[in-house]
Formats: sequence, structure tokens, C-alpha cells
Amino acid sequence: MDKKETEKLLKEVVGIQKEIVALKTYRTIPEEIPRYEGCANPGLCTQINEVLEDGSVFSITRENNVCFEGLIATGVCQVDRQEYRDAVEGFIDTCPYHKDIDTAMRFYEKCIEEIPLPPVENACLVVGPLLKIDDPDLVLIFCNPKQADILIRAQSYQGNLVQGYGGNGGCVFNIRHAYVTRQPTFSTSDFPWRMFVGLADDELTVTYPWEKLVEAAQYIKPIADYIDSLKDIFGGDA
Repeated sequence: MDKKETEKLLKEVVGIQKEIVALKTYRTIPEEIPRYEGCANPGLCTQINEVLEDGSVFSITRENNVCFEGLIATGVCQVDRQEYRDAVEGFIDTCPYHKDIDTAMRFYEKCIEEIPLPPVENACLVVGPLLKIDDPDLVLIFCNPKQADILIRAQSYQGNLVQGYGGNGGCVFNIRHAYVTRQPTFSTSDFPWRMFVGLADDELTVTYPWEKLVEAAQYIKPIADYIDSLKDIFGGDA
């Protein structure tokens, strides 16, 4: 199934309303793709919102972001432990992500233990609509819980367990996990991700490695039909 067929499936069968966003890493910066102008605050979540708003496609590097988590998640750059601690100390009073700095660092270590950092081997990350990016690494699908159920059931139908996350770490949960493990994931993510991406209160993020989405596509319509049939049989909303 190609990109056009996949997008049609997700929008017409699953009912996805927002633009389907793709991410792709490059070992060298592609000259044929526009480079992001300026510096996004905080970072990738803001840039994803720009894609949702105007369908733009661009490459980004560390200089284009205040927050580097999306680039760390895809092996474009790294931040050492002390640099991370210094950054947290700078905002923890105004943005109480954790009760104190020691708790923040314990959480940081837990995230690395659970979702390892990828090696830094890429020059940039390209962000844009699915239809504008060839052979993407990841596909971000913003959806409601019913739609997420359909997308995740396509994995359990094949016997695969899907791991999801919640809490503090939009890029860690939504991007790093899927990029490193090459497995789909879902997440309520955190407030900054939700706010800067532009998610509605009833939306969450499902992330699919492109190859896994292609593999699962054949099962999505039968699963969606099954869920709708349950609504007809038992009544109410699924």
C-alpha cells in the first residue's frame, strides 16, 4: 500500500481529521528540501503544528529548536546529563514538571533506561505531511480514543503487544520509543506537546514506524468494520 492509499485509509475509514505527519532522518542535509527558518520555541512540537496548519515540509537541526528532545529522539543531536540538569534548573520553578531537581533527574534516568537514546548519526530531521515525504521513518497520527483503538488493534490482531506511555515527555514517548524500537506506540503525552502540537482535549498521539503501518494497513478496515458492527449490535458509541 502506497502513501496515497494509506492516507485515504486513515482518513476515510478510520476517520482521522488532522494532517498525517511524517518524520524522516537524513545522514546529510538534503539540499532539495527547504531548511526551517528561525528557531522554534519550544521545538519539534511547534514545528509539527506548523505542518498541521499549512502543510509545509522542512529540515531541522539543533539550531532550529530551543528544546532538543525531538532531535535527540531521532539521533540528530545529544545533550549530556549536566546540560540537561542545567536546563531543568532554569525552568523548574516556573514549569513544575517535577517536585524537585533530584526527582527530575531520576525521571530522566528512568526514561533512558526504558527508552534508550539512539546513536547520533543523522544530520537533520525532515518534517512534513505524509504525502510529501518518501520512505518516512515515523508517521504521527493524531486521533481520538476510538481511532487509536483501531490502529492499536491492528497490532494485537497480529499478536503484537503495543506499549503506550503517559506523563512528562512528549518527544520521548511519541518519537524516541518508536524510532528506537521500530514498534508502534501511543501516548497521552504531556501538556506542552498537546498544547504546541494543537491537540484537542479528546485527542492523543499514535506513532507508527512506516514499515509497520504498511504491514498493518490490510487489517485496519476489517477492524474498523468490526467495531462499528458492535455499535450496531449493542448500541451506544464505541
